Amino acid sequence: MRKYHEHTLLYLHETISLGTGRSDGFVEVFTDIYQPMMSELGARLFATWETTPYNGHWPQVTVIWEIDNFADYSRIGRAQARGGSHEAAFAKWSMYLSEIGASGEGRIMYPGPSNKTLAQLREANFGAGLVIQEIMQTKPGKQDDYIRELERLYVPWSERTGKRWLGSFTTTFRFNEVIHYWALDGDWDCFAEHYPSWKGSPPAEIVTWMSVAPALRDGWEDAIMQALPPSPLQ
Repeated sequence: MRKYHEHTLLYLHETISLGTGRSDGFVEVFTDIYQPMMSELGARLFATWETTPYNGHWPQVTVIWEIDNFADYSRIGRAQARGGSHEAAFAKWSMYLSEIGASGEGRIMYPGPSNKTLAQLREANFGAGLVIQEIMQTKPGKQDDYIRELERLYVPWSERTGKRWLGSFTTTFRFNEVIHYWALDGDWDCFAEHYPSWKGSPPAEIVTWMSVAPALRDGWEDAIMQALPPSPLQ
C-alpha cells in the first residue's frame, strides 16, 4: 500500500503539443481565458514551461496547477462540464486548442514527501526559469522507493553540480511513473559552468545510485524546458 502524507496536495499536470501554434499566442490566450478560469475555481498556477528545441518534444508546453484535494478537482471538473458554471470559458479554451491542432496528455499527481508547496517555494525565492523534466517509468509499485533513493543518493550530488531539486511527483492512477524537476542554477549558464557533471570517474554516491536505480526503473524520458511569462517560479 502506498503511504500518503498529511501535507499532500494534488497537482494537475498538462502536456500540450501546440500543433501549428506558437508559444507567444498560447500565452496570450492562456492568460486571457484559461488561467483566470482556473484561478476562479481555486487552482494555483505552479509552473508553465515550454520545451526547448534540442532536448524534448516541441513545440510543447507543460502546465502544472496546485490544488488542495480531490474536492477541488471535483469542483473544477463539474464547472467545466456541460451545464457547469464555467462551461463557456472552457469551451473558448478548447476551441483555441482545436484551431491550432493541439493535443495533449493530463495527469493527476501527488507530491513527494519532501516537496515544497508553491507558497513555500515563492517564500524561498526558488527560481525555475530553466528546468530539466524527467518522466521516469519505475517498476510497478516502486514509485515511493525510487523517490526515497533519489533523495538519499542523487539529490545531494545534483545540487552540488548546479541542478537544484524542485521536487518529485507520482501519478495517482499509474503505479509506475515518477516525474522529477531540476532547476538549473544560472539558467543556460549552468551548462557552461557545470557540464559535464563529472570528469573521469563518477563520485562514489553516483556509482551507488547507478547500481540502485536500474533495479527500480524501466526507463525515462527527459526534456529541457524554459519558463513562459505566466510561470510564478522565475
